[in-house]
Amino acid sequence: MTGKADAAGFPLGVAGLLPGDERVYRIILRASGAYRLRLAELAGLSAEAIDEVLARLESAGLVQLSDGMVAAAPPAHVLGRIITTRTRQLRREYEQIDGLRNLIPSLVADHTSLSRDMGDAVDVRAVQDGDVLALVRRLATEGSGDLRWFRPDQWRLPTAPRLDALVRELIESGYESRAIYPATVLEEAPDKLRARAEAGERVRIVASVPTRMGIFGDSSVFMSDRWGLDTGRRLVVREHSLVGALRTLFDTVWEHAMAVPGLEGEGDDPAGGRRLLLQQLTSGAKDEQIARVLGVSLRTVRRRVADLMDELGAASRFQAGVEAVRRGWI
Repeated sequence: MTGKADAAGFPLGVAGLLPGDERVYRIILRASGAYRLRLAELAGLSAEAIDEVLARLESAGLVQLSDGMVAAAPPAHVLGRIITTRTRQLRREYEQIDGLRNLIPSLVADHTSLSRDMGDAVDVRAVQDGDVLALVRRLATEGSGDLRWFRPDQWRLPTAPRLDALVRELIESGYESRAIYPATVLEEAPDKLRARAEAGERVRIVASVPTRMGIFGDSSVFMSDRWGLDTGRRLVVREHSLVGALRTLFDTVWEHAMAVPGLEGEGDDPAGGRRLLLQQLTSGAKDEQIARVLGVSLRTVRRRVADLMDELGAASRFQAGVEAVRRGWI
């Protein structure tokens, strides 16, 4: 059910009501069983106006009308059902957004193939592993704008120290750099993460990073030729629309990522950590899995979950998810 008002400013808008309807609804709750004309008198409305409000309340299931008499349905039951239904809708929409994000690489491939079949020139070139650092330097310096990185595991590679030095050099020469890491980096390589941050790079954390990628301003992208896999083959993408799509992908993930406490110039981001935990809970992940994703102990996960449920006033994890959605936390 789609609300007609901003749910953030008017929660009952989720049930299809208008801001003025809440006052009438509260009158009905206190005078359940009264006739519609009596309610119109109590609310200071005309008969036509009260009928419009009652139609919306009845459509939402909040009241029942019979021979001009208006009875209020139990609000906890009706609103609980609406919250549950809306929460499921939001989860499905979130899953669709994730699916759309994961669909981008295959759509890009189809677009590239179609363009090639039609004889259009699409600037996507495949290169074998070679001097990656030289290629990264050239792509960064031949374009303009900031640097964006998906870094799922680069700290494990032999080239990591030299690439870190190159990024530090680029930052010192005036480039801005942002990188997104998986939560496992906090356990496996916190010193590497801190070194990049201290060099001036802004870093954020998500549960998992989809693939290796470097985005150089709005001019080019350097990425694996297989999404999420390292085949030893890379793609250099210079097609403007594809570069723009991948920039948008990065920026979307960045907005939902967690700032690392003590590393972001703006300060800690407890909301980001809370959102990451909530995303794991609502996906049905077990405590052990959450601990691996967040790079913390099982005991820490259980303490954080308990603290989160206390903060939300929830008696169960499901209730915590519903309340978090209601508050706009996820």
